Amino acid sequence: MTLNPFLVAAYVVAIAFEVLLPLIIGYYIHRRFGVRWRFFLYGMLVFFLSQLITRIPLVQITQAFIAPALKSSQTLLYVWFAVLALTAGLFEEVGRYLGYRFLIKNDRTWSVGLMYGAGHGGLESMLLIGGLALLGLINIIALTTTNFSQMNLPPEQLAQIEAARQQIAGLAWWTPLLGAYERFITIFFHMALSILVLQCFLRGSLWWLGIAIVLHAGVDLIALILAQLVSVTWVEVALTFTLPLSLGIIYYFRPREIQQEPMAAAA
Repeated sequence: MTLNPFLVAAYVVAIAFEVLLPLIIGYYIHRRFGVRWRFFLYGMLVFFLSQLITRIPLVQITQAFIAPALKSSQTLLYVWFAVLALTAGLFEEVGRYLGYRFLIKNDRTWSVGLMYGAGHGGLESMLLIGGLALLGLINIIALTTTNFSQMNLPPEQLAQIEAARQQIAGLAWWTPLLGAYERFITIFFHMALSILVLQCFLRGSLWWLGIAIVLHAGVDLIALILAQLVSVTWVEVALTFTLPLSLGIIYYFRPREIQQEPMAAAA
């Protein structure tokens, strides 16, 4: 099987984009508003704690137990989608709130919220999405360049390998770029959610946390349901609406005179 060089190039571009985009956004916020990088790291820490070592393992364990039921019941599958979406909103937004509560006590400003959100979405982009894309690229190279016919493999395994090769052959060369596009949209969504949760402290109401949870869960649920109905390309097209929504939230809560923000964050 011939390795598609355009597919490989698209993977390389997508991985580089998914890793570099958060850093570029963080650098811009640092240079433009004088926000220190530690707030970016706080955002990364919150995502790591709220997703990678808590929610995701719990989801994987639970899904392993209920997998047969999910395959046999469409209704249960959609209920599970709702659970996935709601837990994503709860874990990440409550984690974001706790980060503000215990890590960011004296620098709760709009610009710090942007950096905090960029770090949160940044780790997801760099490690989870970029990392999975890298593993996918390695797998594609291995499957397309290895001569499995010379190996003493059982027929069942050879059939699985051939099926995987057929899937690879059916991929459009630009498929990996969809993941990069999604990260472009999503990182601004995380920044907007961080700004919403920040309002809990600036405006003294937990309603903002509830709004962030519902918004996060709602977008995730839409994505999960659409993935069952249309191709991944149309899912990303449909989710484009979150970009103007995110930018609108960020702009709406922007201080009138950003230059007058407390400069403690740059100290």
